[in-house]
Amino acid sequence: MLRSGSLMPAVVLILLLVVPVTAHVPVLSDSHNSLATATPIGDPAISYAIYGTLHEAGEADYYTITLQKGDPMTFMVSTPEQGSFAPWLVVAGPGITPQGTVPEGIELPAGDTAAVVTGVRPLNAEYEPFSPMAIFPTALYEGTAPSDGTYVIAVYTPDAVGPYTLASGKLESFTATEWIMIPITMIGVRLWQEQPLWLIFGPYLAILIAGIVLVLRYPGSQRMSMAAWFALVAGLLYLGSGTATLLQTAIALQVAAAGLTVLVTLFLAALQIGAGAAAVYIALNSSEPSPMKFRIQMVVIGIVGLVAWAGLILGPLLAFVAAIIPARKG
Repeated sequence: MLRSGSLMPAVVLILLLVVPVTAHVPVLSDSHNSLATATPIGDPAISYAIYGTLHEAGEADYYTITLQKGDPMTFMVSTPEQGSFAPWLVVAGPGITPQGTVPEGIELPAGDTAAVVTGVRPLNAEYEPFSPMAIFPTALYEGTAPSDGTYVIAVYTPDAVGPYTLASGKLESFTATEWIMIPITMIGVRLWQEQPLWLIFGPYLAILIAGIVLVLRYPGSQRMSMAAWFALVAGLLYLGSGTATLLQTAIALQVAAAGLTVLVTLFLAALQIGAGAAAVYIALNSSEPSPMKFRIQMVVIGIVGLVAWAGLILGPLLAFVAAIIPARKG
């Protein structure tokens, strides 16, 4: 029989083996609707998800990427928009096999040839588990770089407008900073989706306020130290993250069909809620939060929060603070 300490790695392993998912490094993109202002894509191998918006019919956003001959080229554009918006892809560079007709107004480097992939909306949306979000893939380009050089990717719309995501590369790799900052980046992604602030922050505020009110009515709250209060707030923020994750999942599943990838999101939410519940329990049951056991528990909870994107970074920071400050009455 598996103990609790060995059960978690087993669950992670099962999910990784059974559920084929792709985690992209999220990037929020500024306006770059000319070749002169094209946004460079850093590492061509890294899997990025670049979030942008086309505001006018006939508009294009431009990206550049430097490749060597034989490097794989994988670019996919999708949209969360539920209307008729179906962004196109135009991939240009030295030696690209011509495909389709380049739309009027698209800027290309002199001498480059281009492949045009017309945007076509699928009947059904796909579920993206790490966001979570329902997306409609509309155009995909795959191939290899025919020669060394800089290639241009244009995301174009002939008529309808809206938000889009440009995915590039296949290697799932994050720097520590990129991973830790994902909860903050995702706030920008939710704003990119045009979600209202109350929907984005509502779960955090509701649980934080309700939790503090309930704890103040708890008979032992007067004996809680400052460290315990830090631990409590960290736990409530973690619970807010888990609730927000489940809420966004419910919103996405109204459009996309549920599949095995939903298990990834549910596992992430379970980590957030589990760590939050543990922090709250420890805070309420630690009359002397200075012992080493409490400090170790808070460090572990802080690390779990950073790994599981819980607490909007503030939660893990409060857990670490709780682990190091001296025991004083709150």
